[in-house]
Amino acid sequence: MQLSAGQSFLAELPSFEFFNELNKDISKCSYSFYCENPESNFEDNISLKILCYFFVRNLEILEKRKNNSLELKNLYCNYLVYLIYEKYYNISEGFRAPELDEIFDKLNKVRNTIFSGDTSGRDYCENFFKKKFSYPDIQKRNKFYDYYVNFKHIEDKLKIKEEDCFKYYDYLKNKKKLYEELKQECKETDTKSYCQNIDYNKCDPNELLKLPKCKELEAKDDAQGDDSQSGDPCSHMREWETYYSLNFSDYRVVLLTGLAIWGILITLHFLYKNTPVGLCIRNFLKKKEIIRNNFDEDLEHDMLSDNSDHLHANLETGRYSMGYHLG
Repeated sequence: MQLSAGQSFLAELPSFEFFNELNKDISKCSYSFYCENPESNFEDNISLKILCYFFVRNLEILEKRKNNSLELKNLYCNYLVYLIYEKYYNISEGFRAPELDEIFDKLNKVRNTIFSGDTSGRDYCENFFKKKFSYPDIQKRNKFYDYYVNFKHIEDKLKIKEEDCFKYYDYLKNKKKLYEELKQECKETDTKSYCQNIDYNKCDPNELLKLPKCKELEAKDDAQGDDSQSGDPCSHMREWETYYSLNFSDYRVVLLTGLAIWGILITLHFLYKNTPVGLCIRNFLKKKEIIRNNFDEDLEHDMLSDNSDHLHANLETGRYSMGYHLG
């Protein structure tokens, strides 16, 4: 997930954090040999074997998170299932891939093999693999769950420091429409499990936007013509960043520039005095000086005419090197 500079603060949200963790390097997984097992039947398809590597690596991470809350476990399992769906559909676009049920049966067999000796009673996402989804359904399901866990995270943060509302104001405001869609789906019979592990009564963005510090931002929006509706989803965050930014009229810029130049000069002096590069430069300059001195001596010598050594001691009787032309 790529974030713009103005949205960088969103990287702390659980949806981004977990998504990035799920997509980390799979080469250090100690469970990967389960995918090599002939009983897994992945040897005939490299793409699906890589999918299995992703799956077992994240099961390994989940197994190490034994002390996490149920909500975090549900979050992780939901993202793991979504990742499998996403990668499966990406594979199936370019190659002939087995049916989804077949893939999930194979992955579930691997999962059962890994935890066959586990006596903790944890299901390790077993229930998340019992129901199959279409790709649009799993996307909607993940979108709802994204918002729900992010909301709970923001809610906890604002309980600690309400002044941080400027970070999340635009995010919450832009999720109003999504929340209405989520509430509508969850109120009805949830046959597609869109709202699994979601309490739609406890994630209304308007509840957080009513906080005093958030109401202040809403008042600024009204006074400025509501910048966020004009297509700028991060106007409050950028306003905060601009407040703390530097410009060339700021005396701090002059100070920092001077310190930077001074640092460069000191670095160059150190390199000149203490490195082979400095020695090469000194040798080169010394050679130039020797060549220049030799050149000056040769020039002075050449300026003295060779004839001066053979002139008659008495200049008055010396010969004149003058041509004579007969008229």
